This record gives sequence, structure tokens and C-alpha cells, in this order.
Amino acid sequence: MSDRYPPRPALESWHTGRLLTAAARLLEHAFDSGIAELGITHAGFNVLEVLSRGPLSQRELAGWCQVQDQTMSRTLDGLERDGLVVRRRDPGDRRRIMVERTAAGEKIMERARELGSRFDFLGDGTDEENQACRAQLIKIIGRLGGSR
Repeated sequence: MSDRYPPRPALESWHTGRLLTAAARLLEHAFDSGIAELGITHAGFNVLEVLSRGPLSQRELAGWCQVQDQTMSRTLDGLERDGLVVRRRDPGDRRRIMVERTAAGEKIMERARELGSRFDFLGDGTDEENQACRAQLIKIIGRLGGSR
């Protein structure tokens, strides 16, 4: 390390928010690198994950993913081009566009979930420490996420 910069403070001195932010960024970067090898982006992963519940309208999907309709449209363009989703008119309301995951999209999600399991650093969810950590993360997200 250069003499121009002082040594970085010990992680133990960081406040909890800074620790969570750093951990989240490192985890997201590692996960995004892995799914990029599968040919999808983080936004594409989110869409394919939400569609595991079944077909949704493009607008509902945007809401679930917490993005604008235009952003969702661009994400779906790429996923559709790659054969991972299909868009169809809703027969009950021709103005609505329904989005459905394809078999290829399901296969990619299986591989992405396998990749994601490599990042479960807290174990399989059965030990007390893991459950306590997950409960705290859920509480933080609930408090700060609000209506998002």
C-alpha cells in the first residue's frame, strides 16, 4: 500500500450499516459475475425469479421488480431475444401483455439457483446463528424497504 494513504481502519470499527453495505456489494458483484456467464443480468435474474410464480402482465412484473415500465420493457427485450421469456397478448384484454418464462428460462434459473447456493455463507438455514442473521436482515429490509 502506498504511503500516501493511511491504512484502512479495522472492519471491527465500521458501523453495522457500512459492514452490511460492503458485504452486499461484494456478494452482488460475485453473483452478477456468475450469472453473466449464464448470459443473464441481475435484472434478468430478478424477472425470471418473479416469473417462477407464473405468467404476469408486463406492468405487474415491473411492479414486482420495482422498476419503471420502460425499464422492464428493455429487460424483457433481451430475455425474449435469448428465448428465456415470451410475451403474448392477454386474450381477455388485448391491451395487456402477458409475460411467461420459457423452458429455456426455467433451465437458466435452475443453474442460477445452483450458483446462488454457493453464496449461502451462513449455511443451510438450520442453525441458530444463520436463522438469527436472516431474521435481522429481514427486519432491516422490512423497516427500510417500506412500500418499495
